[in-house]
Amino acid sequence: MLAAVFALLSLLALNAALQAKSRLRWQLRLVTLEFGHWLSLACLVLAAWHWAFLGLAIVFLRPTWQASRIAKKHALPFSWLRLWFPHREGKNVIVTRTAAFEHDGDQIDVVTYEPARDGKKRRCIVALHTGGWDSGDPGEFPAANRELAARCDVVICSVGYRLAPKHRWPAQAEDTRRAIEWVRANAATLGIDADDLILLGRSAGAQIAAACAFGMPELRVSTCIAVYGPPDMFFARKWSYPDDILKSLKLVQQYMGGDPEDVPDAYRTASAVEFITESSPATLLIHGESDSLVWVEHSRRLHAKMQGVARSAYLELPWGDHGCDYFPNSPGGQLSLAMMKRFLKQ
Repeated sequence: MLAAVFALLSLLALNAALQAKSRLRWQLRLVTLEFGHWLSLACLVLAAWHWAFLGLAIVFLRPTWQASRIAKKHALPFSWLRLWFPHREGKNVIVTRTAAFEHDGDQIDVVTYEPARDGKKRRCIVALHTGGWDSGDPGEFPAANRELAARCDVVICSVGYRLAPKHRWPAQAEDTRRAIEWVRANAATLGIDADDLILLGRSAGAQIAAACAFGMPELRVSTCIAVYGPPDMFFARKWSYPDDILKSLKLVQQYMGGDPEDVPDAYRTASAVEFITESSPATLLIHGESDSLVWVEHSRRLHAKMQGVARSAYLELPWGDHGCDYFPNSPGGQLSLAMMKRFLKQ
């Protein structure tokens, strides 16, 4: 029995050490990395029966140890206590889902996260969801969005958009424009400052958020937060493959409507890197070095290209995989929220 447990834990450790090659392995890897401290604790208990479990305990604790070092390097708060005893500041945040508008017969929903009203105007984050452009829902990341709203004292409007392959770019940009118009039109009801909007996106949503924030100055977005997204669709197409986890070649082609030589203007307008200027919004990039779905080089390249031109901050998590900020009190969740909070205050 003990040998079987050791074999199972060893397989989990091995899977966490390697880039995932399937969706199931990615999900298992993400949970193992972000909750490795619990597995480490279990291994320490099992070490009373065999010393070999000590080695596994060290392996599983690596993300937490790296998170503490990253926190010290960037002067970010990080609590070991929250890993074991999660603290929910966002439990009193009010969550509401609203049918905001229709576009070509498709209903676009907005999910709002509002801290308790106190009469003051708050900043507003307009968030765009994940899903590879062909799926996803604005109601995703509920715990992370609750915590972000509470800890940063902001209202979050998580908005939907029309999906590929039925709707190709720039339909998603137009939906983002309509969503921002809706947010501004309802600023008084939401209790927000309509002149200080932040665009946030994760994964596919990060591509849309960055492209709109950089390439559509008429939206008057003050800040952009792009988490593990592809901000250069030319680069994304170059490194897309038909047989990876996402079947990324198909995803990119059906979203863009073809290859760069077929629709060059679509690729250009979908690429934030094409619109970097001194007036580009202040931008925070967050990416896991071990991302199995979107290559970390995407965020590295955008950050490098913004240097000396526009303000950019970058947080790279050495152990982090795609979705590392999903659990607000895990190592990735704590650092991502802390970095967002500090960036927004600055």
